[in-house]
Amino acid sequence: MQLKFGAGKKVDSEEKERRRKKQVEYLLMNILAMDVGMIGGIGAVVFRYMISFVHNLSFMGELSPDYNAYSYVITNFGWLIFLAPAIGGLLVGLLIKYGAPEVKGHGVPEVMAAMLKEGGRIRPRVGIIKVLASSITIGSGGSAGREGPIIQIGSSAGSAIGQFFGLSDTKIKTLVGCGAAAGIAATFNAPIAGVIFAMELILLEFKTRSFVPLVISSVIATIVAHAFLGASATFPLEQMYELRSPYELIFYLILGVAAGLAAVFFNKFFYKVEDAFERIRIPPYTKPMLGGLLLGVIGVFIFHFFNPSHFYVFGVGYGSLTPIISSSAVSLSLKLALFLVLLMFLKMVATSLTLGSGASGGVFAPSLWMGAMLGGAFGIVVNIAFPNITAPFAAYAIVGMAAFFAGTSRATLTAIVIIFEMTSDYNIILPLMFACVVSDAVSITISKETIYTEKLVRKGIRYSYEREVNILETIFVEEVMFTDVLTVRNDMSLKEVLHRIVETGYQGFPCIDADGRLTGIVTHADINRAFKEGIPPDAPVSTIKKDKTFVVAYPDENMEEIIEKMAATGHGHLPVVDRNDPTRLLGLVTREDMIHLFREKAKERTDWMDSGLLFRRK
Repeated sequence: MQLKFGAGKKVDSEEKERRRKKQVEYLLMNILAMDVGMIGGIGAVVFRYMISFVHNLSFMGELSPDYNAYSYVITNFGWLIFLAPAIGGLLVGLLIKYGAPEVKGHGVPEVMAAMLKEGGRIRPRVGIIKVLASSITIGSGGSAGREGPIIQIGSSAGSAIGQFFGLSDTKIKTLVGCGAAAGIAATFNAPIAGVIFAMELILLEFKTRSFVPLVISSVIATIVAHAFLGASATFPLEQMYELRSPYELIFYLILGVAAGLAAVFFNKFFYKVEDAFERIRIPPYTKPMLGGLLLGVIGVFIFHFFNPSHFYVFGVGYGSLTPIISSSAVSLSLKLALFLVLLMFLKMVATSLTLGSGASGGVFAPSLWMGAMLGGAFGIVVNIAFPNITAPFAAYAIVGMAAFFAGTSRATLTAIVIIFEMTSDYNIILPLMFACVVSDAVSITISKETIYTEKLVRKGIRYSYEREVNILETIFVEEVMFTDVLTVRNDMSLKEVLHRIVETGYQGFPCIDADGRLTGIVTHADINRAFKEGIPPDAPVSTIKKDKTFVVAYPDENMEEIIEKMAATGHGHLPVVDRNDPTRLLGLVTREDMIHLFREKAKERTDWMDSGLLFRRK
């Protein structure tokens, strides 16, 4: 029998102790989130300087960490520079082989996989190897972005801290999300986008328990980055852009469709290239070298055969991206539009060769780059055709950046917010939102998977982008409990209670005293154990020893809390009591009733899909 665990005062003290413990845990999580944010911010700064150092060594033969990533890539080595990505690829291949295989590729899927399969646990060494491998990849000319690596770096730090303190899987996952948010915030000077990215792709939830630590981590990381790198926007614009005419929405609709189609094409092409490298029978650590060699040939070809002479597809590419989105002082022509489209496809090839061959880097920045080229080309065309109702072509390039990334990743809210933060231009928010959701819709219509989830599927990991409210959190005990409760008295004999159990088929009953106050729960197992211990059948229920924790439910608790209690104790039913008077029995909540109500609520949410207004596949 589970006897009462004390008078009201004792219950109150236990409730206060439980709340105090939760407050301490919550405070600890926020402190740890600050630590993760600081590590993420410092990691982003160190990562950027390391890229600059490798770049200067690879392209200029200089030992210096000073490099302006927003300038065009130049070199002191002439046509021999095509060897730089190949040498960098070989070094990266060796790092991956002897360091950590997880750093191969673009990073984010590995973090997502750890969240889904490992409870957020990531080996601490992954962050260190990722910094080295990605610095070499990007610095030597590899077509990749900084965001994937810094997300994996920050997430590794959050996971390591959570494991060090022995935290639960839920708390470790929150710290992993904090690391991802910190990485995005510090890399792009976009703290809001960092939080949203972590919620959209990493945590897949919006709860206070995770939202507050995410914000704290993102803010701290941004402050750290500001201290070393400055607080200016990632892409400061020479002029602000806006929706010139309502008719422009038609153009942005077309751009959204084009971006969605191009994004799906890129996703498919990327993994086709990766599959091709998997089939090549050479040592795995040499494959990044082969990819780098092919990339080097493309870069040198572009440099020598296109005017102006630039490498374009090497590195992150901000040097060739900034003029497209920040200036309208360009002579518009269809030739220029075609050139931008060509650059988009060449960047697809360059990024696929770099990461598909096994090097280390991200796809976030390349996606923005490709989107800018597509949007810029489209903007040139509509500016030539409809000069009086269209914004400068650079506005379309900016919208194209977000729309392409939205189609590639389906992190649509992140795409919208990050472009706003990176450009500090709110005026363009309407076409930005419109084109992004259109691109997302086109992408999801054509392809089930994204650039991130495709890699998970290939590993046999199921991932869902649906972020619905947890139904269990919306159902409260008072909705599901029944009040007509069969009880037994303390003075009833064990034989009588056993007879009632057999008669009703119930496995247990709440036990009350002469005043009708709850004293515990008596179950079939309790009685059988009492008989085995030699307690006579005529003995009263009150003689059974208390050997289990007395667990109760309150009317204002939700079903998720009750399920956690049942899972922890193994009980299939709990007495419902007054929170202010735990000896006052209000009802009983059972596992079966909860399942029944859950099914009814879930059915209510899906009934609308049966409407005849929807088109359904036969």
